[in-house]
Amino acid sequence: MLIFSVWSMTFRMIVKYPRILLPFFIKAVFEALALTVCFYSPRSPLLAIFGPPIKSFFTTMTPSGVISGARFLHYPLNFELLPTLFYYGQIFVMFTVGAIMYGMAMGMVSQAHSENEEIKISGNFNRAARRYFALTAIWLITFVLSLVILKLPPVILKKIMPPTPSAMLLLSILSYAGVVVIFVTEALFIYAYPAIIIERKGILGAIRRSFSVMSHVFLPTIVLVFVPRIFEFFYVFVRQKQQGLMNLFGPEITLVILGAGIVLTFITDALVFLSAANLFILKQETEKGA
Repeated sequence: MLIFSVWSMTFRMIVKYPRILLPFFIKAVFEALALTVCFYSPRSPLLAIFGPPIKSFFTTMTPSGVISGARFLHYPLNFELLPTLFYYGQIFVMFTVGAIMYGMAMGMVSQAHSENEEIKISGNFNRAARRYFALTAIWLITFVLSLVILKLPPVILKKIMPPTPSAMLLLSILSYAGVVVIFVTEALFIYAYPAIIIERKGILGAIRRSFSVMSHVFLPTIVLVFVPRIFEFFYVFVRQKQQGLMNLFGPEITLVILGAGIVLTFITDALVFLSAANLFILKQETEKGA
């Protein structure tokens, strides 16, 4: 079965060339640094940088009056804001190094398939860095689509339905369904990354190539994306229970949850992108043999 062949190929490649995990490890390190900065943002010297925007952007209006965002600079409410700050930190990481790391991994997989080539770290980094704008554009497109999928239906639902228990249940169902649709969206664009690096295509050409490959290996791609990402689906469920976990274990549990998310993303990203790159190359070989 093609799915198991791709997984087997991916795991053998990781064992033979463990450095192929380096791009995902680097991304995880930068995310850990972002989390560290967010955690220490209420303390000097970072307070001087992050204090003013936190006070400004997180001030809220309530029926009883204005509640200043300054409350998030103090324990324990700083832990309530930490996931939001880290979310913005993750976006920053993706804009700076994340997309490049995905491209770097694509180049390394391509070299792993060539018996005459050594897997080069600096060479593949430079190769991906030169395609920074194309790689980042693909990520940005999927990110914006994911944002619309997650945010738009709840906004529409809140406008057309009163806040009844049935509406809240439907809202919860929509949020989980949105996560599934996001995984499908990722599957549609996943082959754009190897198309940019391996086939040197531009943004539009890479998207067309991704849709074309996806149409021929639709089911294997869905499985290769969904199986690792399903663990992130359960992680989202845990994140939604954050307030209850804080009450049960203390506010510091938030840091543990976010740290576990970094490790989980490292594993799932590696499986999804390396498997997709391998399947993309197999599709290339099939096309050449046709």
